[in-house]
Amino acid sequence: MKGLLHWLSRRRFPYEPLISISVSRSRILGNIAAFRPLAPGGAIAPVLKSNAYGHGLLEVAGILAKERDIPFFVVDSYFEAVVLRAGHIHKPLLVIGYTRPETMLVSRIPCAAFTVTSLEGLKGLSGACRPIHIHLKIDTGMRRHGILPEEIPEAIKLIKEHEVIILEGICTHLCDADNVDESFTEHQSSVWKHAVRELKSAFPGLRYIHAAATDGARYSADLDSNVLRLGIGLYGLSENAKLAEQVRLLPALEMKTVVTGVKKLKAGETAGYGNSFMAKKDMAIATIPVGYYEGLDRRLSNKGTVQVGSGRIACPIIGRVSMNIAIIDVTGAAGAKIGDEVVVVNREASDSNSLVSMARAANTISYDLAVHIPAHLKRIVVE
Repeated sequence: MKGLLHWLSRRRFPYEPLISISVSRSRILGNIAAFRPLAPGGAIAPVLKSNAYGHGLLEVAGILAKERDIPFFVVDSYFEAVVLRAGHIHKPLLVIGYTRPETMLVSRIPCAAFTVTSLEGLKGLSGACRPIHIHLKIDTGMRRHGILPEEIPEAIKLIKEHEVIILEGICTHLCDADNVDESFTEHQSSVWKHAVRELKSAFPGLRYIHAAATDGARYSADLDSNVLRLGIGLYGLSENAKLAEQVRLLPALEMKTVVTGVKKLKAGETAGYGNSFMAKKDMAIATIPVGYYEGLDRRLSNKGTVQVGSGRIACPIIGRVSMNIAIIDVTGAAGAKIGDEVVVVNREASDSNSLVSMARAANTISYDLAVHIPAHLKRIVVE
């Protein structure tokens, strides 16, 4: 019935979006395969938080649903867990972000565990009437969420006092793993190993132990753990030079649109808000229906590039990126016209409009740009 309604809707309201986003199945699967040699026992927990780092929560989960050696999917929020279950994704889930104890107490999401990040959170579960599966987060130095090492004995006591609290796993986060100076990561590793020994002694059946994420994957062999959490690396976006020596990653996302207008700009004329661009010579310019609302970062004003036409000619962004429109210099793309294809985000990392290159131009990180591509833009899985 749903398919029939969709067909009737398209017949009644024919519409082809101006922006298309594709996510490569082979690249997602290739990236996870590339990390398996670094993962403890090959076990990888894909991190699908923040709409799968902008790549599409359900789309990426669907790609990975039948993959082997995936103990659970990692999401940030209860909402994301609900979305996955509503989308018929049945893999076990770990909600790694903060969840209110009262939400855990009433949750009916099957095969879902929650991360507890404080003693107060554990105490809030004391009234549970049925089993609640948890992963206990240990703060080994990042100073965000997590119980401190000296609080572990009290945490053990609280868990053992309440049989319905099932300690399924423990975790931490290496906050400086991308630094060439490894001293802080080594400090965290030492704190972590001590915590693991203490908790494994109290709970011999502890199922999951995870500390390393993408940038920390190269430390996996030296950490007492049995799962690697894979976030940015899953999408081919790590910019860690040390990691690049071990893993070749392939960006998975591509965004395309079309030229919506073409005109001439004479020498001395300006373009865009605030007249921030002035033509030094006569030139051809075009507009595209992509602005900062659609994920083209405003910091790319007068800095970024897109690619135009079948030859994918690099064309600079000129003037300020507007909310829903950007202006580009198409002088080098001779004969550019309305309707021509424009690649806004290229999945080839070396190109000037890849997420990695755009992030350098905007003085940020690639996944900052990726997660700001709005969820309402449909993601299509391609091979």
